[in-house]
Amino acid sequence: MSPTPSLPQTDDHGGLRERAVAWATQAPLFVPFVFVILFFFVPMGWLVATSMSTHEVGSPPAFTGTLEHYARFWTDPFYLETALWTTVKLSVASTVLALIVGYVLAYYIAELPPHRRGFLTSMVVVSLSVNIVIRIFGLNVLLMSGGLIDSALTMIGLPKVRIMYTELGVLIGLVQIAVPYVVLPLIGVIAAIDPALKEAAASVGANRIRTFWAVTFPLSLPGVVAGTLIAFTLNAAAFAIPSLMGGGRVRMMGKMAYDQATVQGNFPFAAAVGISLTMLSIVITALYLLVISRTFRTARKAA
Repeated sequence: MSPTPSLPQTDDHGGLRERAVAWATQAPLFVPFVFVILFFFVPMGWLVATSMSTHEVGSPPAFTGTLEHYARFWTDPFYLETALWTTVKLSVASTVLALIVGYVLAYYIAELPPHRRGFLTSMVVVSLSVNIVIRIFGLNVLLMSGGLIDSALTMIGLPKVRIMYTELGVLIGLVQIAVPYVVLPLIGVIAAIDPALKEAAASVGANRIRTFWAVTFPLSLPGVVAGTLIAFTLNAAAFAIPSLMGGGRVRMMGKMAYDQATVQGNFPFAAAVGISLTMLSIVITALYLLVISRTFRTARKAA
């Protein structure tokens, strides 16, 4: 009687070792997710819970699930006019102005030879390395009463214009801070446009202006969208600029949330303002992307 052939034995230890090596190889991929969960979603969850808590002077917030702080903010004309409308108005206006200034600068840089383009691009990057407070103090020197602009207007006989501690001053500060974030995405996009497309448009009789609107600008829209989204989200949540250039008179939502938490000690209401600002930014961004998406689809169908 022939012996029964034995089945090959699996190496359990080898399998465990392979799984351990595979896990160790993939584990670093989970680090960004863990970081986002710990330092974004957990604080946001805590902020939502705080916004739904009661506020009593001298006592810590107690979670009760109340929505009174949201109702107070969204139904009081004072907050809607002095914080909500000011935030939307200044953030949208500063984004549009930053796009105009940034596009002109990015277009100029992208049309330069590569060696000169790199130098000017590095200058834009260097401007981002300067602390925002220092940049604001530099603007104060220019815009304050008795500053360089005020003195220049006086020397040439023009009336003085009050800029500091007004919405105009805050708007100038927001634009100045946002321009580099618009320029950097646009430089690469505009520089990557095939010159043959512009030559083809010129060959059929299009002048430079028509070529720009028919070729350059449509192809640069991805950079426009990226730059404007960054600029809008930064400006909508601005705190330092309204505080230092608004002098407490320009009450954007970020500044209002800070005052409610530090001056009034009303952390639940401050949290409600912060969450409202977040949701407002998400809604405006979603509407903006929806309009852009529909515009792209309409353009493709027309083509």
